[in-house]
Amino acid sequence: MENTYWNQQGLYQADYDRLVEAMPAMGKCDTVAGEMIRAASKLGYDFYNNGMGNNTSGAINFLAEAGVFPTYHDDETYSTIYEYTRGQVYQGRYDGDGLQCAIERMVNRTIEFILARPELETAPNDTDMHDLSEEDQHWCDECGDEIDYGYVCRYCEEAAYEEEEDEEYEY
Repeated sequence: MENTYWNQQGLYQADYDRLVEAMPAMGKCDTVAGEMIRAASKLGYDFYNNGMGNNTSGAINFLAEAGVFPTYHDDETYSTIYEYTRGQVYQGRYDGDGLQCAIERMVNRTIEFILARPELETAPNDTDMHDLSEEDQHWCDECGDEIDYGYVCRYCEEAAYEEEEDEEYEY
């Protein structure tokens, strides 16, 4: 995928750059628009740098509460991104698959939302997106299923144990 914000060729790149430039170097933004672009940028950064391995649920939740995803529980872009915001690692190839397209759509929608409501660029912000973070999820290293603790689920652990037993009896 060539036209991404990550490679400075996003659909609204000039507006994105302007909004990002107005953000503080660290911490919550003073304006609603600033915090919105901070949240969108965090999601994009984590996708392209960390394969969504960090907990970015606060960012997607902030955008949903701000109205970027008006019916977020039924919104495909929101749902696609949300699935990866609590620790599930992206295993794709960054070649325009569903998650990458959803990340780019999310940034587009965030910028469109701000441009349609210019008052957000001066509206005071009292919420830090990180305050909306949810607990991390844990995933089985073998099959990718959600687990409560550890590194592998019960089924993969049992399968590995059975495989070890079978190997002990080979002559």
